Amino acid sequence: MLTTNKPAEIIDAMDAPGKQYLFKMGNYGFRIYDHGKDEKDVCKLCWSNALPGGDPFPLIPEAGAVSFGRIVTGPFAQYAGEYFYVVDDLSSDELVGYLTGAEGSDVPTKKGEIPWMQWRDKSAEQIAEKEFGEISFKLYLPMLGFLESRKFLYTMSLGGRAVQFLLHAKFNNAKEMPGAPACPEYHFHVKQGHRRQGIGSRLIEHFLSQFPNKKKYRKICAQVTVCDGHKSLDYYTGQTWEGKRVWKVYDKKETAMYSVSEKQAWGLGPVVENVSLVADKKRLLAYVKNARSAEPSEAAATVSN
Repeated sequence: MLTTNKPAEIIDAMDAPGKQYLFKMGNYGFRIYDHGKDEKDVCKLCWSNALPGGDPFPLIPEAGAVSFGRIVTGPFAQYAGEYFYVVDDLSSDELVGYLTGAEGSDVPTKKGEIPWMQWRDKSAEQIAEKEFGEISFKLYLPMLGFLESRKFLYTMSLGGRAVQFLLHAKFNNAKEMPGAPACPEYHFHVKQGHRRQGIGSRLIEHFLSQFPNKKKYRKICAQVTVCDGHKSLDYYTGQTWEGKRVWKVYDKKETAMYSVSEKQAWGLGPVVENVSLVADKKRLLAYVKNARSAEPSEAAATVSN
């Protein structure tokens, strides 16, 4: 696991207690994730952006938003907290963005080293079981799950479609997740109303800056869910810098998470895919720096129109 003694870029001595910012950009403060204070806000933001296109994840109702967010962000919080950043709106003290990242090296365990992606997905499964219980077991033998009855009742209260989703994820996640190289990876979200301000680009830029220019860190990975109806694969592969594609497809697999009727109702298109994208780190860094310099002026133009 990479460790760095690199100091924070800027620390404002006048920051509120417990909120020392790595740096500020306009009305936004960027800092390291504080699990005790930030977990629920991050989880709710994760849930609210999880459907392709940045809409609330409809298969889990809002009552299960925190549990859903823990499954997605929990492995990063457990093992790669130094690459977990959040963004505050300084005028309201509201958390409006986050980025979770990891170095991508093998994770040491009692049974030996495990590839990061494998450990991440296994950890997510364990968190899901902790949040919702051993759901497949209880659906058929609920009396034997009596000691975890509160989890069982909580899960059932989320509705039948949520239970179907959890069962699908439990038994199909491994075959529906694409392969990925051993390199740094990240994912991020920015709250509606705060996009096109350069927040996402700045988060990515800061994350990339943590890795030295060595062969080991030449590539960067991101896993996304895409569909023609919202954010398509062309959205990512169409991004270029100096005539070269920023992202290339490493692997992709179709997911059967959504039924035909759901895809039609939500405008997802006929195929929904999980995709592993890979970028050259230097090219991606140049691209996001350029995007960040352009975004604020573009946002201002949109508001003025």
